[in-house]
Amino acid sequence: MNELIIPPTQLSLLVTNKCTAACQNCCFQCNPKNKDRLSLDKMKQYVDQAVDAYSTIQLLVITGGECFTLGTDLNKIIKYSSDKGLFIRVVTNGYWAKSPEKARIILEKLVEAGLNEINFSTGDEHQMWVPYDNIIHGIISALELNLTTAVNVESSKLSEFSINQLKSDCRLEKYIHFLHKKLFLLGGVWMPFNKSTEEELNTFGEERKKELPILLQQNKSRCSSLFNSISIDPFHQVIACCGLTVGYIPYLRMGLAKKYPLKFLYEYQFQDFLKIWLFTEGPEKILAFCRIKLNLPPIETTKWHICQICIEIFRNEQYILILQQNYGEVFQSVLLKYSLLREKYLKIKQLKIKDHEKKR
Repeated sequence: MNELIIPPTQLSLLVTNKCTAACQNCCFQCNPKNKDRLSLDKMKQYVDQAVDAYSTIQLLVITGGECFTLGTDLNKIIKYSSDKGLFIRVVTNGYWAKSPEKARIILEKLVEAGLNEINFSTGDEHQMWVPYDNIIHGIISALELNLTTAVNVESSKLSEFSINQLKSDCRLEKYIHFLHKKLFLLGGVWMPFNKSTEEELNTFGEERKKELPILLQQNKSRCSSLFNSISIDPFHQVIACCGLTVGYIPYLRMGLAKKYPLKFLYEYQFQDFLKIWLFTEGPEKILAFCRIKLNLPPIETTKWHICQICIEIFRNEQYILILQQNYGEVFQSVLLKYSLLREKYLKIKQLKIKDHEKKR
């Protein structure tokens, strides 16, 4: 099995399912009432296990839920992990950045603890709970503190707020105009989880297709979320990826980190041919394979998020049965493609590790 393993380069801690927002289409259904979270001691334990098991681990991603609800425990886990040489990224909705002064004070403490990067999430649904100005306060404060700063904007046919409004905001003009190397403005397809919005959110108008060509093309690709991260949710469950539908697919839950070593749980997945197939060729090809075997017409998935295709497969018992009965037809060809892809990945990861060590 060792010849199949791709060592992870990051540890992702979904530290809580509590959030100050309750977005209708939140992929993890987080809200203010949820209280589940990882304790500080457990977070430290998982960092230790991951770093001890894999010298390739360079990045710790702290997300949720809303990781800033951890209070001072957020500062402590950042400090603990930074002292171990990890690059630290946090993902937040920015609720805490109520003013430029408040944002600066909070971020100064995190930077002092060792924070390297901050990712803000915003868009129509987020802004029902967190004002847009909070995001601006957070961005400016982060950039002034020399933090790498990314803003992910939810994008769909229904969206009124778009990435263009960020680009045209006069408060960000000097950072965007001078091509600030620390600022990244990103558009992300907002996947539906509520039935009342599913049909509309699945359908992009022609004007949105022009704005989101790269995002719509991603469905043609393999799943690059697999075999990259050791990801642990608030219930101590190790999950195979941080894809949007992972909480709805039991197959992607690999076992409890508080019961089994992280190294065992991460490497056991390489005995699973279907995960290797997803990584190598992607869910779109697997879905097409299933429908051909069932003599069903193809499904048009161009407008779908790649994670929607994945959940379409795993929620259909017929597809799973077909895959169990017929995977042998593609076994050798997929493994050959995987071995070539793995070799390429290992070379790229090795270069990134060397670059990371130089920056330490």
